[in-house]
Amino acid sequence: MRAHASRVKSLVAAAIFGIGATSVAVPQPAAVSAIRTSRAARATYLARANIWRDPGTLSAAEVLEGSERGLPYTFEQAATDTGLGCTFTQPGKDIGGGSAKFLCRTADGRDLRVKYWDPESGRGNREVFATVATSRLMWALGFNAVPALPLNVRCDRCPENPHEGTGGVRTRRYVAMVQAPWPTPVILSGGDINQGWSWKDLDSAIESLPTGPERVRQRTHFDALTLLGVFVQHGDRKSGQQRLYCDSPADTAAGNATAARADATGLTLVERAAGSACATPAVAIVDVGATFGGAGRTSNDTTASMNLDEWRRKRVFADARGDECRGELTVSLKAGQDGEGDPRISEEGRSFLVEQLHRLTPDHVRAIFKAARVDELTSRSSHHSVEGAGGVDAWVAAFQDKVRQIESRRCSPAD
Repeated sequence: MRAHASRVKSLVAAAIFGIGATSVAVPQPAAVSAIRTSRAARATYLARANIWRDPGTLSAAEVLEGSERGLPYTFEQAATDTGLGCTFTQPGKDIGGGSAKFLCRTADGRDLRVKYWDPESGRGNREVFATVATSRLMWALGFNAVPALPLNVRCDRCPENPHEGTGGVRTRRYVAMVQAPWPTPVILSGGDINQGWSWKDLDSAIESLPTGPERVRQRTHFDALTLLGVFVQHGDRKSGQQRLYCDSPADTAAGNATAARADATGLTLVERAAGSACATPAVAIVDVGATFGGAGRTSNDTTASMNLDEWRRKRVFADARGDECRGELTVSLKAGQDGEGDPRISEEGRSFLVEQLHRLTPDHVRAIFKAARVDELTSRSSHHSVEGAGGVDAWVAAFQDKVRQIESRRCSPAD
């Protein structure tokens, strides 16, 4: 049964990552990748979007394995000592974004967009560690995030600097990471397929709900997610880091399907004024690479991502008068005021997050940092030290200290 499930998963992953050519007897209809609606209707979807769902009871072993949704390998397959073999095809500077990455192709034709860390030099992309740790944590607590898979990569014909594509070429080994595709169909109010939402947008949308149980639930979950963002120091909170999407099949009877733009795949469903194409809207944070460090006005890779010293220095709560609680969080310049720096936290949100954090035993927390492979955030060269590196036990201790900070505080109730 497990072998059959593995074969099925491999086929699904092959489809998701666009691997090779497959003979298909019957053409499949294009899926809806986007729902386009009015600004007012999108604001309503945002206000009522799922923020949290009960993750159920997870063992420490399951947290180590992580969510496999949309990923091409299991944790065991990806983390083998021999390393996943692939051949370098394109430098990172040519595939978007400024963080260290490259494109490579496996022997079976799978293209992987790989973020990497070089343990020999102690240099590379610290998001390799932070993305895995934060996405594991969010998933274990019930908040929506894009799954990330840690990889050991053996890159053939890899240049010395694979992000720039420069330097001598040989087989090189990296500690790496790939992410699952972002959730679809996205819900848009315009033609930008990358439209996100700001924290101010979601905050205001929830405030617009009528007084009652739905508004209380959304406020509680939003404040808990906000406090979790403070906990991991997610300061790079510009709108492009978040997505509003439909977590159920789109109702094509509620609109007209059109061919997608060149920068998207699938169909765009243009929702009619009286229609409602999505029964279950949801919000997700899709980029959590600048976490477990010290957030600042700029997302400095050294200090903002997986830096134990910087993370330990940051308190969860800023000083405040009375029982008002504000998280201590400096947001990036690109996020601006819409990123809601030093956010206000209600007692309902604080106590709800504490309840979720109590799901995690020390073994669960240890599994999160083992999956992130923080022990590899070091240099194997005696001539180079890595700022903010720390072993699993040190990270677990810092995590538990921050949980105690949240437990010991009481906040004012939501308005």
